[in-house]
Amino acid sequence: MSQKSFSSLKEIETRKEHLLDNIRHGNETITRLSTDIFVPKKPDNRKEMISRAVNIGFIVFDGIMLAKKLDSKYAIVMKSIELIKKLKKK
Repeated sequence: MSQKSFSSLKEIETRKEHLLDNIRHGNETITRLSTDIFVPKKPDNRKEMISRAVNIGFIVFDGIMLAKKLDSKYAIVMKSIELIKKLKKK
């Protein structure tokens, strides 16, 4: 960024106002975009409502299946560790 020399107080005030306007505009843009991203939208019609319910159902099902798979996988690991500990004690 190049340095600009100011010759009067009026130029400094004008530049300050311009920068403040840019900051306000940036803040408004950030607020609008974060709202679009993080605030869930209400479905406009029945089709969107059903689609959202199906998607949520698949997400829940997928989470349950992942939990069951991890539980069975780590249960085997835990049993193996217990068996190794028992064998070392003998």
